[in-house]
Amino acid sequence: MEKKGPTHRRGTRRLRIIKALIAERRYGYSSKVQELIERGDFDLEDLERCILSAQEIKKVEIDEQATSIDGCKYTILGLDTNEMSFYTCGKILRIPEDQKLYFFITAHEQQ
Repeated sequence: MEKKGPTHRRGTRRLRIIKALIAERRYGYSSKVQELIERGDFDLEDLERCILSAQEIKKVEIDEQATSIDGCKYTILGLDTNEMSFYTCGKILRIPEDQKLYFFITAHEQQ
């Protein structure tokens, strides 16, 4: 993510929002993430730790499905529970009763 002007400030704000949602365990995940968890690649604690340890959003892309509240999906690099580089991609969704939820699209150990 480019680090200048309002875009950077928005990214910092978005990361704070995402971290708050994760800390409150207000998140969901895709069937792909479910498959990776069931296969033993990682667990929910790794997803949480990645977001909570992140310093910045690494990449912002357009949400092609247009289901996120801001039209974006975020790639976030952090650490897993073993202190290894780990990344997730997700988006912020609005659910009934005007609540927000972070939705993990995919996650992997950083190669």
